[in-house]
Amino acid sequence: MSMNGIDISGWQAGINLAAVPCDFVIIKSTQGTSYVNKDCDRAYQQAKKAGKLLGVYHYFSGGDPVAEADFYLKNIAGYLNEAILVLDWEGNENAKFNQGPAVAKPFLD
Repeated sequence: MSMNGIDISGWQAGINLAAVPCDFVIIKSTQGTSYVNKDCDRAYQQAKKAGKLLGVYHYFSGGDPVAEADFYLKNIAGYLNEAILVLDWEGNENAKFNQGPAVAKPFLD
C-alpha cells in the first residue's frame, strides 16, 4: 500500500488541508525550547476533520536533547495517541548536527 503525504511548517500557515490531495499530514509543532508553530493546532484540526492521518514534528535545534523533548511533549500533549511523533534532524539550525544522530538518542528516549 502506498500513501502520499506532506509536511508543513509555519511557512505554510493558513494552508487549506481539506483541499490538498494527500493521505497524511505531518505538522511542525515546535523547535528548540522556545518556538511553537502558531498554526499547528489549526492545521492539525483541519487535517483531522478532513480524515487525514496525522503527525507532529519537532525540529531539533541542537540544545539539550532532554529539554527539547520535554518542551515538545508539553506542547503536543493533546495529540498523543492520535498522531505519530517525529523528530526532524537536519544540519540547518542544528548546532549539534556534526556530532551525529547519537545526540538525538536522549531526545528519543
